[in-house]
Amino acid sequence: MVRPMSDVISLSAGAMRATLSTIGARLLSLSYSGTSVILSADPDKHEGWYDVYPGALIGPLANRVRGGRVPIGDALHQMACNEGGITALHSGPAGLDVLPWQVVQQTDHNVHMRHTLADGDMGLPGDREVNVIFTLEDTALTLDIRATTTAPTPISIAHHPYWRLGDAQDHLLQINADNYLPTDDTNVPTGTVVPVEGTPFDHRAPRQMHRDTDHNFCTGDSQLIQPEQVATLTGSDGLRLQIDTTEPGLQVYSGAHLPDLPGTDVAPLAGIALEPQGWPDAPNNPDFPSVITTPDRPYHQITRYRFDRAT
Repeated sequence: MVRPMSDVISLSAGAMRATLSTIGARLLSLSYSGTSVILSADPDKHEGWYDVYPGALIGPLANRVRGGRVPIGDALHQMACNEGGITALHSGPAGLDVLPWQVVQQTDHNVHMRHTLADGDMGLPGDREVNVIFTLEDTALTLDIRATTTAPTPISIAHHPYWRLGDAQDHLLQINADNYLPTDDTNVPTGTVVPVEGTPFDHRAPRQMHRDTDHNFCTGDSQLIQPEQVATLTGSDGLRLQIDTTEPGLQVYSGAHLPDLPGTDVAPLAGIALEPQGWPDAPNNPDFPSVITTPDRPYHQITRYRFDRAT
């Protein structure tokens, strides 16, 4: 696939430095006190890198949708299936992650980007406008994501960096979730909600990740107005990432199937994805928190990444 040309945006504030691309509203690099905290590689030299969504804003409907089928009221909408014709992953092959975003406003420490989707784009209804503001503070990066629509439509947007705080094998991950969503052999949730207790996915206390982790952790049962802390990732030298979000789910992926890119820090299990979002395949599971956005109920997500060192 030929990617459109990207503008690269640099931000700085206090101990934080970031670069972003206008393609996919993508976080290309992020550092705290001079230490890189996400995996990065040059996509022009490593063709398979963008295929794993590094740093991109994913949507309008993140994660997997069974059969790409999205029922809304009495209508059934069909998304493009880009995983062996079985599931629609991250809104199919032409989601927000590969599209050009317009820079609306930029300062030294923040940037506002926008993308509009026409009715029927990705197989989903409504003329939609998606806005994101990335803001760097002294020790944090905040994403403020908003979307409007002219018709009821599913919107669940996720940010998809791969975090690496030193050696990823030494990460300790704590998640404020009592339950998770088991998946079937297509990695789509089965529809059941299962307690984490007694499973390899019990991260209520810090522990290393199981290599097979690619699951949604149920951090809430609805979107919040203000973000709350849902997870803490700690590196072996005490570097710590805390994630606050308004979203009711956190998709956690161990990075077990990342490509091995020579000359870079990218390799299987070299970084992990922690993606605040709505619960996967929610349109096909009425008991899951709804991800339907309407003209009179716009979408709003706030996710904040905070950095410090454990004492």
